Amino acid sequence: MNLYSTLTRSVEPFETLYPDRVSLFVCGPTVYDYSHLGHARTYVVFDVLAKYLRSTGKEVFYLQNITDVDDKVIDRSVREQVSQAYLSRMFEREYLNDMQSLGIDAVSYYARATTHIPEIINQIERLVRKGVAYGTETGVYFDIDTFERNGELSGQKRDNRVSRVKDTTKHNPEDFALWKIGEYGEYTWDSPWGRGRPGWHIEDTAISEKYFGQQYDIHGGGLDLIFPHHEAEIAQMESLEGKHPMVRYWLHTGYLTVEGEKMSKSLGNFVTIRDALKRWSKDVLRYYILLSHYRSPLQATDEGLANAEKALEHIRAVAIKDNGVSIEGRKAFVDAMNADLNTPMALAAIQSLAAEGDLTALVEYGKILGINFLRENSVPLTILQEIRAELRARKQFELADLIREKMVGSGITITDPPL
Repeated sequence: MNLYSTLTRSVEPFETLYPDRVSLFVCGPTVYDYSHLGHARTYVVFDVLAKYLRSTGKEVFYLQNITDVDDKVIDRSVREQVSQAYLSRMFEREYLNDMQSLGIDAVSYYARATTHIPEIINQIERLVRKGVAYGTETGVYFDIDTFERNGELSGQKRDNRVSRVKDTTKHNPEDFALWKIGEYGEYTWDSPWGRGRPGWHIEDTAISEKYFGQQYDIHGGGLDLIFPHHEAEIAQMESLEGKHPMVRYWLHTGYLTVEGEKMSKSLGNFVTIRDALKRWSKDVLRYYILLSHYRSPLQATDEGLANAEKALEHIRAVAIKDNGVSIEGRKAFVDAMNADLNTPMALAAIQSLAAEGDLTALVEYGKILGINFLRENSVPLTILQEIRAELRARKQFELADLIREKMVGSGITITDPPL
């Protein structure tokens, strides 16, 4: 298999640290609100990647963190007048329900930030001892000037977006918080630097180091996380013992856009997963997401989803008779998946497999893509064609045309012979 890594900006052969074992970490949600379709795109893609790798015989440990202590969690809990624990657990449950509804079940373990505070404090202590982090009266900060490879992943060296809050106690405005001193409700812990809570970036590296060590195979997430979040993760982890690269393959999903703008909660242009599932089935949503390559932008439109539904129904309509194994169709699917997870080409192979009647392959590959390509309890296409031919022979054209209209509406091409 070949994968594109944002770090090297090239497609490379996929080689793991340990034979036939894959360590995969994907940035999970900040649980302060419902997840939207932009999140769905990222998590569907990595669900498919994990399932495909497992289908090739590899053992995959897929780790995802849950950010349950964060400014957004704190702010909303104050606004809603509920505890942070209540708020974060509620939206964590909603997130997991959304994942289940979308057929996303490849994650091996979900790790909450709040249950890894000892690991977080330990990692900060080591960074302070290394001289790459320092404490002030407001917190502990990573000294960005100590890390020479800063900007290697994103291609940008300096940007004030590293810190949204101006803090005159920091050595450099771009130094980011590892520990924030202060009282933050019940999500506040004792530490060597004072009572407080962790910064965002340190949560991920403390969790990934605990389960994978300081180097592992794949780190995934949305394109918007490259800077500053993933840059900060690299600086933290690689500063511990100088092991480089922290991750061999950095995989980032493209933006899901609405009228040209990234779908996000801050812009208020998002559609929640739970609302989308009221209109479209999980199979249609997954098919639509996988119709675009994961690194490409994807425009969210009703027309696009409707076309995806028609395409899926066409596959189900023609996949009626089992004609045995299609060697060429199966090779096309595997080749597509091996070519940097090219799901658009994989779906084209699925269409060929349906037309050729390789139903076994449709079931097998459907499990990998998380889509049911076979219609349950359906009337076989050949029977419908025979019924139409009989109706036309009896000159019952109105009923024959009605059946034809329904078949065409499902994406089935009909060409009637002359009477």
